[in-house]
Amino acid sequence: MIYLYSDVITQAGGIETYLHALATKLHAEDIPFRVAVSEQEPEAAPCKMLDDLEKKGIDVYRQPYVPGDRWHVRKRLLMAWLWWQLESGDWVYCVRQPIPALYRELVRLVHNRDAKIAASWMFAPEFLVPDPPHYESFCQGVEETDAVISVSECTKHQFEEEYGYEGPVEVVRYHNLPLFDEPVPLPDGPPWRIGYMGRISIEQKNLDTLLNAFRQLRDNDLDVELHFYGDGPDEEALAAQAEELDIDSRVHFHGRYDHRTELPSIMADNHVFTYTSNYEGGPCFTLLELLQAGRYVVASPVGGIPDIYEGHSYAGRLVDPDDVTGIANELRRAIRQIASGEVDPNQVRARYHQAFDMESAHTAWCKSLDVSNPIPK
Repeated sequence: MIYLYSDVITQAGGIETYLHALATKLHAEDIPFRVAVSEQEPEAAPCKMLDDLEKKGIDVYRQPYVPGDRWHVRKRLLMAWLWWQLESGDWVYCVRQPIPALYRELVRLVHNRDAKIAASWMFAPEFLVPDPPHYESFCQGVEETDAVISVSECTKHQFEEEYGYEGPVEVVRYHNLPLFDEPVPLPDGPPWRIGYMGRISIEQKNLDTLLNAFRQLRDNDLDVELHFYGDGPDEEALAAQAEELDIDSRVHFHGRYDHRTELPSIMADNHVFTYTSNYEGGPCFTLLELLQAGRYVVASPVGGIPDIYEGHSYAGRLVDPDDVTGIANELRRAIRQIASGEVDPNQVRARYHQAFDMESAHTAWCKSLDVSNPIPK
């Protein structure tokens, strides 16, 4: 039995999308597994993707809410439940690295049951260095993990640099559902529409810098619009910034979207997308979805993003997230190339099938857990 495990699950996000795609694939392949998670806000903001898995007939254990999150009571109860379920030869696959305070404890609990544990990293290790007093125990937990998973090739070296881990690191990219059978045709232009999909967060996603870059495009009289898809804590602040920059008539906030149903229309409405984050994990879901749809992207070289675009400028270009003028110039270049027909959506999509599609991810995942061998049901 394989347990897909996460001690933190929110209403929606990249990890939730990963869990949904991975579970859907395992279910289709008739690989025995269960899902075991702790939802952050099960009443106020339940994860609908878990509901979807249950409708498919997948066994999902949701640790109920209990008081005492300050002491990780709910997460410890999830671990206790897991301890009672595990049998010799089972695997626990953490779709995100366990929280630092409990990582080593979880690893040893699993080993106590003669089972094995694998952990995939949500962000690149350089962005996930625990503060004292948990750093040492976290590093010990990494050292004792049976399969350490990086979602990107270009961040493998960081496990040794940040945690002192010298063991093998498996590269297993995110399982992602095939949402497009072919590239989405580009819309007419002008106006040229720049899209952003993801969390509306200034700290991580660097969206204030993006607005400043967009202002430079407007200062040069380029007929462009900027469209934000997603929600988050900073929408109000960004809307105020757009008004201060006198670009608010060209900046549109569309709110939360459902990637399972609304992506085709979002892709069809925009010419180019941007993802100039300050920090990321691997090649994230938004970028994989954009590759599927054949959309060109201007992105920053953080986390695992270079795995997609470095040396593949026909699919997108990389730019320093702190370089306002550089971001503006790359967006201007992208729009010029799209207008002249130099960007080929079929070629962009081909990059997806080279290394990032569902089958590529699943092959690597099965190898990391040695799923070719029989798994006890």
